[in-house]
Formats: sequence, C-alpha cells, structure tokens
Amino acid sequence: LTMKRLLLSAGLAIALLTSAHAAEPDCGRFTPFGRPLHNTLAGDLGLAAPPDWTVVCHRGQVLAFNPVHNVSDWVAFRLRREDLLQPVAERKDSFRGDPRIPEGHRVVKSDFTRSGFDRGHLAPAAAMKWSPEAMRDSFLMTNIAPQVGAGFNQHIWKSLERRMRRWACDRGTLYVVTGPLYETRPIRRVAYDKDGDGVDDNGILVHVPTHFFKLAVDPTRMEGIAFILPNQRLATADLPKYLTSIDAIEARSGLDFLAQLWDGAEQAVESHVQPRLWDEPEGSPCKDIN
Repeated sequence: LTMKRLLLSAGLAIALLTSAHAAEPDCGRFTPFGRPLHNTLAGDLGLAAPPDWTVVCHRGQVLAFNPVHNVSDWVAFRLRREDLLQPVAERKDSFRGDPRIPEGHRVVKSDFTRSGFDRGHLAPAAAMKWSPEAMRDSFLMTNIAPQVGAGFNQHIWKSLERRMRRWACDRGTLYVVTGPLYETRPIRRVAYDKDGDGVDDNGILVHVPTHFFKLAVDPTRMEGIAFILPNQRLATADLPKYLTSIDAIEARSGLDFLAQLWDGAEQAVESHVQPRLWDEPEGSPCKDIN
C-alpha cells in the first residue's frame, strides 16, 4: 500500500509539471491533470461527433462552450481551503452573455425568461467568494445551464455543491469538473417566452440536459468522487444513490478526464466508485462553510 501511494504521488508530480508547461498560466491551475478532451472513441460509444469548442478562461474557472447545445460541455475549477475560509466577495446576481462567444450563440439572461427552468450554475457562485471578479464571472451565461428548480438546482444540486466545498476545506484542495449530458432524442430545448403569451419567441436555442455530472479529485490523497444526477426533482437525502465512477462519466459524455495523469494513477482514480459520501469535517471551521 505504501509503495502504491508513492507511485501515485510520483505520477501526480509528473502530471503537475507537465501541465504547468502545457496550459496557460491563468487556466492551467484549474486543470493540473490536463483539460478534458474529446474521447477519440466517442463514435464507438454511439455519441455524436463533437463540435468545435470555444474554450474560455475566466478568473475562477475554465470552460468549453458547445455551439450546438449553446451550453458548456464542461467547466473546471479549483476549491482551496484558504479561499473558502477567507471570503471577500458577496453574491450579486448579474446574469449576462459572455462577450467571448459569437453573438449568434451568445446566450443572455432573457433566453430563460418564463421557461420554467432555473439558470443553474455549473461552477457555483458560492465557490467564488475569494474574488469579486471570479464572483462576477460565475454569472456569465457560459457557466449556466437550464436546470429543474425545486428538487434539483435549489436542493440536491445545491447540497452537493456545499458538500464539495466542505470536503475541499477539510482536505485542502479539490479539482472539480462539472457538465451536462443529453441522453434522449429529440433533445429538449428551452422555450423562450419573452412576452408571456405562451408562444416560443425563438431566442437563442438552448438545449436542456437530461443529466448533470460532477467529479472531484483530491490531489493529496489521490482520490476521486463522482456523481451523475438526472435533471429532475430528486430527494436530497438520496444523493449517495448517484455516486458513480469517473470512467462511467467518460463513457456517457464522450469526454476524457485526467489525460495528463500517469496512466497507473489515472486508472486507479477513474475506475473507483466511492462506496459512500466522503466524511463531513467535524470540530473545525470547515463544518460551517455553506
């Protein structure tokens, strides 16, 4: 066991050094194991050919915007104890289009008007309290996806996000990736009813995910935890039912995670399914993080 951990740690060190040179300084800190990539076997998995992403780096996250769905395929960010324990920014809702996206695909706040869906954060605003700029960027619509409100965005998803922050505070650092899945055809789209007359006013087409995934990697213990949740009303207490492996997310999304991690460590982290949720911290400031 000791030798295995030494090998895993050595693999992590190599991955960190490699990625530091391979990615931009401002973005690489969120993806030390390499950015998620299109899986070259996606066609064999029955998944559609991937579109050209627009990869955008913001103050607190890096993301890959999909111009077919007009939703990001993944958003990656970092949770650190020091950032969580020293918040300097308050949440101020300011949903707006991302100027780095071409106008024909630039989703704006009103594209969700009276749609029945919440503007759901992929990288949560509560994880960005360490920087006013990061907080503002979290409300760019490239970080937003249509989510069922009651029972999902406002409950089980919010609970999972809070747990991630507490786990990160307890462990020191977590690297998190989250994104949507579209597993039924035809894909549902957000109906844009600008004037409230019950007629779709054809804003920018935004596809509605059937599921959302979220995974986190602890670089110190070389452990991962992963979830796939259906985008529907769920019981918050049922969160453990949606534990899965990173391998399973890769198979269903057509994405390849941890590509720059040493192969032995990658396989160990990605194939494991946590048998239960990680422990919540007790007797420390981390238990009070929301």
